[in-house]
Amino acid sequence: MVEWRMFFGNGARRADPRQLEWARFAREFEFVEAAELAEPLVQQFGLEDGQLTPIYALRREGQPLLVAFDQRRQRSGPTGTVLSLSTYIAVRGASSQSAPPMRASARRGKALESLEAGRSGAERLAFDGDPEFDRCISVYTREPRGATAVLTSAVRETLKRLLVAADKAAQGANGTAGAFATTVAPSLVVGKRNLLLCLEPRAALPVSALGALLADMLSLHVALEDAGRRLADALLE
Repeated sequence: MVEWRMFFGNGARRADPRQLEWARFAREFEFVEAAELAEPLVQQFGLEDGQLTPIYALRREGQPLLVAFDQRRQRSGPTGTVLSLSTYIAVRGASSQSAPPMRASARRGKALESLEAGRSGAERLAFDGDPEFDRCISVYTREPRGATAVLTSAVRETLKRLLVAADKAAQGANGTAGAFATTVAPSLVVGKRNLLLCLEPRAALPVSALGALLADMLSLHVALEDAGRRLADALLE
């Protein structure tokens, strides 16, 4: 998670480089400012501890809503104010899909998996038939049978590609690409209508890195919907 100290003086105000990064991203991918989504995002994802800014969204007829944003958290002390920054991509579908709630993250080892499972009360799924996925990705859920059913090979492949790419981007922001992973693992939360990707590197994630993740987020949404429909059809037969 990125942290830096902000000192307040009498110097002239300068343009915020982070805001300029977001503006360039928005122009390239045809996103528009969507500050009005702050409260819905807080309610849908429980993002109460911090300010969501800036928020950009892509709305197109017949497609899910795509949102990208930063969350800033501040704490003050005698030496200044420390700001922590997380970056998110959210996808919201027009209707519910059949996947049960679950959380997936780039794998960090069995000790951290045990801590996560104990904290959330969820089960870490094992994929013995797909050892490469099992090596790279941890999936937690309280509904293991339903989650396993929708995590088809197509869903697993897209999920792995997304989280591995997100992990490389986060480690690259920290200057640790190719080294031991010390950053918080990127995570994806799956809900009935929503997908939420969270990235929390210690150094600010370049906004340009989000572009490569957008297609996989949409592909994962489509793959989960397709897996859910196939599962529903199989149950009706």
